[in-house]
Amino acid sequence: MPNSPTRSIHASSARSSCGSIRSSSTAEYERQEREAEEAFNQRIEKLCQDLWPSPTSIRHRFLASQAATRLRSNTIFRSLVPEPKVPLIQHLEGGGFNHITSISLPSSCYKGHRNLILRVPREDKSRPDQQVATLIYVRKRTSIPVAAIEATDFTCNNAVGKPYVLQHRIPGRDLESVWDDLGHSQRCVIAKEVGRLTKTLLSVESPVAGTIEAGKNAQGTSDELPNVVPFILTDAHGDPVEELEPNIGAGISRSCETTLRFFEQYLSRWRKSALAQNLGGIDCDVELYDDMLKVVREMDELGLSKPDLNCLCHLDLHPRNIMVEIDSKDSIRVTGILDWDEAVVAPKFVNCQPPGWLWGYDKDTHTENSLLPWPYELEGANNTPSTREQQELKQIFDEHAGAEYPRLAYHESSRLIRGLYRIATQGLTANWYNTAAERIVKEWSILRLTLAHDL
Repeated sequence: MPNSPTRSIHASSARSSCGSIRSSSTAEYERQEREAEEAFNQRIEKLCQDLWPSPTSIRHRFLASQAATRLRSNTIFRSLVPEPKVPLIQHLEGGGFNHITSISLPSSCYKGHRNLILRVPREDKSRPDQQVATLIYVRKRTSIPVAAIEATDFTCNNAVGKPYVLQHRIPGRDLESVWDDLGHSQRCVIAKEVGRLTKTLLSVESPVAGTIEAGKNAQGTSDELPNVVPFILTDAHGDPVEELEPNIGAGISRSCETTLRFFEQYLSRWRKSALAQNLGGIDCDVELYDDMLKVVREMDELGLSKPDLNCLCHLDLHPRNIMVEIDSKDSIRVTGILDWDEAVVAPKFVNCQPPGWLWGYDKDTHTENSLLPWPYELEGANNTPSTREQQELKQIFDEHAGAEYPRLAYHESSRLIRGLYRIATQGLTANWYNTAAERIVKEWSILRLTLAHDL
């Protein structure tokens, strides 16, 4: 039966009312966002004034900074712009965990490094002290170019009202923004450099896996090398997961901590937590932890989890985090590696996820069903690339990544065990982890039969 005129009018009014509410709500949200951004800008201006005092008023400095930044971005007038008398403040895009702000200091204001990056955590649970410790660890144990630390404050007792890290800005542009314009010879240089970087990370070995923590001096001025400490497990609510036993690992030499032992410790702790939440009952999560423990033990029996060594792992080594400078149409060089926020020390295979973007793999061109829910790794990453140029890029990378890299990267078991590592450190704390775990267990059951047949 068709709607009566009255019902139609009421429905139209309701839709109009809902639209007005949504429009009003959106406008209010945008207003709050603008106010929050303006307040944040003012706090950064005050921080600059505190760090580099100037008789010029804060407001004048901000307006001059914005005007100079806009003018300097115009390539026609860039060479005509005199050096500013106040710090130039510019917010940068990106930074999933941090607000990223560029600060350029005039020579009259500061005699040291004048192109700086200010990183302010977006969330209270962020660990800028850990991020600084990681950079110190990388600088002391490798020759990898990373940002130097200018100043830090891990308290909220500053003009920003949050912890912050002030570091030197690495020159150049991110590789992602220039990749499409590079020639093949330039891409070959990148393949070589990424291979060398991977080999360097594999060489930074540790008997224990975990996160990198600051030593006694959290400000980074101490000569003491930061420590590697076991992972802290937290459930979906952010609460810590209990140890499997008091002083876990007591009596076991850190030099003897095997990859199997790593998985048994962490997966067993998650299993115990799941049991406790289910009042001792065996639910699907507990069964899935049992299945994963069985997988890692079977892999160990076949020698697939060797070597029993951990190394430094970046975990986000993508073009957006690789800074480069282009010297000519045939020349390019890497100036620095960004975003060590997720870096850990983990079993070596974790560091060996193939950089498929080097030889043509684009995650946006693959359907969701072709990828594991985590860690978004292409199946069959050892397949021969389709073009001769892509094949050359992969060959160059493999040659420079080192002799142990291919088995730890391309074997199907390595792809599966990298997924298991993620679950061992994150737990079944979201549906997509459960989906990944179920698929890993299923794929291993098929792969194991193939491996047994080959043996």
